[in-house]
Amino acid sequence: MNIPTIISYVLGFFIAVFYAFGTRSYVLTDAIGTSFGSFVVELFWSILLFVAIMAFFRVLVFFINKIPLNFKKISIPIDILISRLIEIVVSIPQLFLIISIAAVVAKPSIFIVMVIIGLTTWTGIARFTRAEFLRIRNLEFIEAASALGYKELRIIVKHALPNALSPVLIAIAFGIASAILIESTLSFIGVGVPAETITWGSMLSKS
Repeated sequence: MNIPTIISYVLGFFIAVFYAFGTRSYVLTDAIGTSFGSFVVELFWSILLFVAIMAFFRVLVFFINKIPLNFKKISIPIDILISRLIEIVVSIPQLFLIISIAAVVAKPSIFIVMVIIGLTTWTGIARFTRAEFLRIRNLEFIEAASALGYKELRIIVKHALPNALSPVLIAIAFGIASAILIESTLSFIGVGVPAETITWGSMLSKS
């Protein structure tokens, strides 16, 4: 990607996040306090607005690339950036991070706790998925598909992803069990879910 393309994508991402979630934060917060259905509807509209803004900048990038300008192409090391992000998240104590986020939520609910746990425990599955793709990348059928001239997206979607999905699903199953234990810990110490919600942790704390 050249420099104008990178600038356009980065600018479009921040503008999309600002207008889709930043300006609608009060609407989303109010919807959380109203009902789960209202929150889903408002979240859908925010995601739709985000996609629309990103699509606009994608079209803008298409026309920018049509301009005959000589810009140096830049290779973005996505794998390195994601790996560094995972290391940063892992360096923070997981339970402390979850408790900190759950404590600042104005109107906690079981759904909000699920979202918080998901946003803070994705690193293990992400690292396992990366390792699987690195293993599959060196297999013969991937090399054969690349030698036939298939595009990288087709190789990933039709060849690498189906073979990497089975072990990843097993890791996700264990991750769900870990998430249940984390939620029980939060309920036991009285953080996250409302007091009237019946969970393993709340039952243990009241026994």
